[in-house]
Amino acid sequence: MTPETPSPDAETPARPPVRLKVTPEARAALSAALTGRPKGSGIRIWVERGMRPHAQMMIDHASVRDLPVEVDGLPLLLDESSLKFLLDAEVRYHAEPGRTGFEVVGPFLPSATAPPAPAAPRPAPATAGTAPAAESAPARPEVEQKIRDALKNIYDPEIPMNIIDLGLIYGMDWDAEGGLTIRMTLTSPGCPVVEQFTQEVATAARAASGVENVRVDVVWEPPWGPDRMTDFARRQFGYA
Repeated sequence: MTPETPSPDAETPARPPVRLKVTPEARAALSAALTGRPKGSGIRIWVERGMRPHAQMMIDHASVRDLPVEVDGLPLLLDESSLKFLLDAEVRYHAEPGRTGFEVVGPFLPSATAPPAPAAPRPAPATAGTAPAAESAPARPEVEQKIRDALKNIYDPEIPMNIIDLGLIYGMDWDAEGGLTIRMTLTSPGCPVVEQFTQEVATAARAASGVENVRVDVVWEPPWGPDRMTDFARRQFGYA
């Protein structure tokens, strides 16, 4: 499910650059946590991949598989396979009541909080003498935007990019009863997680819109290609 990218001149692909920031609050908290730890200890950061990739952190000893870096004097142990997800990310620390702890946010990681779900729209009751409704209903731009915002938190399992910027969502169609059909595609017809993928999309759409009747149709026409990506995604993969 990885899009083809321009082949580099070198035989070995270049390692993604390390561009990771740590806020002053996070640096102070992590420095305090390292106090008294054995020499060689550092903050290990890696990304659990999947449709909702998320960063994990722990204090650990460096190993030969680590990429050790220092950010403002703070020793970090990075997983090389996670670098593309951590690009331009920021480690933050929160100490507010009910929200104490660390989080890693960035353009290649989903938002930590999902948008609130509004009340589900109810179709108007039918009355005697009313003409039958048409088979399809007009688009609902505000609701569809909420859904698209929510779907930006779902990522292709193999690519550090959300499905909206990848251009996998082809359209949304409403029926007369207020049901929604989302037309989407995949970067590869052989995707092994297609059922899980579509369930994740439907669940996120229901939560964001309040619409209970949501179905996802996987389509292959027109075929997906890099031209369907947003400008942001195209720049990241070297197409623009």
